[in-house]
Amino acid sequence: MKDIELGKVKTVLQPWGKEEVFADIDGRLVGKVLHVRAGERMTIEANAAHEEVVSLMSGAVWIDQGDNPEHSPRISLAPGQTVHIAPGTAQQISATENSMLLEVSTSTESTQNET
Repeated sequence: MKDIELGKVKTVLQPWGKEEVFADIDGRLVGKVLHVRAGERMTIEANAAHEEVVSLMSGAVWIDQGDNPEHSPRISLAPGQTVHIAPGTAQQISATENSMLLEVSTSTESTQNET
């Protein structure tokens, strides 16, 4: 039987709000709660090394696909909806209301580079 390891949530303040890292398993799996303030945009992210799934728990967000938000396909995410983002896909999340999202990704690079 494997050991159970007790951890502590790490809060990282960001210009757009904050992230609470609740899981970081040996650089293989990262789980975060993202709190994005209304009117804020997260940094454009296109990480070839990781795959992620994002679920909107509350609020309202847009996800722009591509590295130019002004000319990118855009989807609206409502509470309860989930989106899968493949490795290498450029994307940016913008909140139209104060929003809370859950994010699970396959590497820790996003916790170090996201601003």
